[in-house]
Amino acid sequence: MNILQLSKEVSIGIDTLRIWERRYGFPRPGRDRRGHRCYSLKQVEELRLVKKLQDLGQRPGKIFSLNPGERIQLLEQLLDEAPIADMALKPLLEMGDRDRVEGELRENLRRLGVLRFIETVGVPAIRILDRCWSEGRINIAREHFISDCLDKLLKKKLDEDLDGRCCEKVLFLTLSGERHKLGLLMAAAIFHSLGIRCIWLNEELPLSEVSLLAADLQVDAVAVSFSVHYPSRQAKQDLATLRNTLDRNIKLIAGGQAVHRGVRMQNLWICNDLKKIPDICRQCFPGFIQNK
Repeated sequence: MNILQLSKEVSIGIDTLRIWERRYGFPRPGRDRRGHRCYSLKQVEELRLVKKLQDLGQRPGKIFSLNPGERIQLLEQLLDEAPIADMALKPLLEMGDRDRVEGELRENLRRLGVLRFIETVGVPAIRILDRCWSEGRINIAREHFISDCLDKLLKKKLDEDLDGRCCEKVLFLTLSGERHKLGLLMAAAIFHSLGIRCIWLNEELPLSEVSLLAADLQVDAVAVSFSVHYPSRQAKQDLATLRNTLDRNIKLIAGGQAVHRGVRMQNLWICNDLKKIPDICRQCFPGFIQNK
């Protein structure tokens, strides 16, 4: 596997992989006949473990100071510390067939509503998948299948009519290079459930085109997310560029591990807790309180 294939497989940028190789000595590639980097399947699995640890807030310096066995122990410890809201989810996600998984997730969403579904099913489901993967009980295909089920259910909610409620519009998007969208989709579903009109962009968008699209769509806010795999310094630079190029009346909302701290600028709201979304609506949209 070459470096481009590796990057796509583990969702870690090529530049990041090269920096880690220089700084931490991992991944350590072989070379093909033409002298190009090539990587073993074992390294792919080790990098998936690194990705899981990053998702849980661990920094590369700490991760690469550990050997593979210690990384697994750390992941298990972190997952043990995270409470699982509904243990019935675990066997469903681990062993349920496609129809059963889709049916039970759909029924939970109908019964609980968006807010409670995301809090008690969506977020715990991601945590459970991380644990099952770390213990070798599910493969990547299974993990992708569950994520796709959640993706389809939440996107369907975004298509539901708002019955003439709050008229504010928010554009939800990820920038080029950011492939992780499920957290942002959960946020969009919550905004929609609160009566905000949400425009969901499936494809990544170049930074230079965001302000033009926002103006064309006449949105009141733009919401973006930056996962732990997005370089933090780049995320902060991109937010500054967005804030400078967007119309000053358009709010900017951002979330994700890459902007977890150290980002402050006028007319920017950082949201790394989905429970805070109602507060952000009250702060951003004058019509929100009167329409609720």
